Amino acid sequence: MTILIRFVLISIIIYLLMRSFVRFFQGQDEPDHRNRSDNNDSQKQSGVSKEIGEYVDYEEVD
Repeated sequence: MTILIRFVLISIIIYLLMRSFVRFFQGQDEPDHRNRSDNNDSQKQSGVSKEIGEYVDYEEVD
């Protein structure tokens, strides 16, 4: 029984290591993937239209 548990744990560790290595080497093929998405975000317009105006605090008048 302990051999089975040991085998399963070692298999999981090997799987996680291999998956991280594969993702690491796939990331080298596309070096600027993260930078491209940041550039697109900076070029987007704000979600608020220029016609709406500024925010004004509400004050109650007696």
